[in-house]
Amino acid sequence: MALRRKQLGTFIFVLLWTLLVLYPRPAELLTSMRRLLAPPIDPQAVEKIIFLLPSKEDPALVEKFILQEFPYLYDWQNFNLPWYFPTAEEAMEKGGGDCKTRFIILASTLEALGISYETFISPSHIWVYYEGKKDSGIENKEAALIRWDGEKLSLKVPEEVSWPENLEIFYEAFWLHMPLRKKITLLCGFIFAFYLLKK
Repeated sequence: MALRRKQLGTFIFVLLWTLLVLYPRPAELLTSMRRLLAPPIDPQAVEKIIFLLPSKEDPALVEKFILQEFPYLYDWQNFNLPWYFPTAEEAMEKGGGDCKTRFIILASTLEALGISYETFISPSHIWVYYEGKKDSGIENKEAALIRWDGEKLSLKVPEEVSWPENLEIFYEAFWLHMPLRKKITLLCGFIFAFYLLKK
């Protein structure tokens, strides 16, 4: 009984330690989860993009422009967090970001242009689908967990998920790009927990 209590206490310590090291302000994780399920699309935040677009009718050209103008950056680089879902205003201010940042800018721009689109979310990606867009690589509708058409949210078991590819994406985004001091702090907590368990 005492051993089980010690194991439970150690497990809770590791969970809390991990959460607080990765999210010193845990509310940011809750905010990001809420924004994932209800993306904060804001056409007004992307007004200055509209004047620079090569086309205001072709969503493929709009997407290509946004991907070029907003280079890919990991959340560790942008927000010093492992995973963060920005507002359109925050995304514009950063000038680059991962799929969430580029998604919110593209969706807000399409909304501003009156171009209809759907949102797809897979275990490791979020993207916009518009008429004429073809599935490719990571942007495959069959790998989506969530589909949102602006009115209805649909959940489904994905038919084509490459778990090795997803694990590789998580490893790169969450661990490889984690600042060294965060890695050391996180590992110190694990070592301390192991010491408590063996004591």
